[in-house]
Amino acid sequence: GLKFLPLTVDWFERAKPCTALTISEANSTSRMRVLEESREAFESRALTAMYEFIRGIPMEVMKSRHGLAVDTACDKKIARIEEENKIASEQRDERYREALEQRD
Repeated sequence: GLKFLPLTVDWFERAKPCTALTISEANSTSRMRVLEESREAFESRALTAMYEFIRGIPMEVMKSRHGLAVDTACDKKIARIEEENKIASEQRDERYREALEQRD
């Protein structure tokens, strides 16, 4: 989770120059600035995004832990069912052998 935080910070650092959008019409020399964001507004958005990123990490950890707990529980249940099936199969084979011995 947190190993991606430096990538997020780096992404925002590289995005700083993109806080203004200028449009120029085809075959024309006129340009029109349609968006200009202040440095404070950009930094506020960056901090908010990083806060949301970090705040969401515990939920991802909990989802992972819950998934592992479910997997472990399922693995244990599967192992128990397989053991029960093995015992039932051995008992069935034993009864079958006993029935064959009684015929002879």
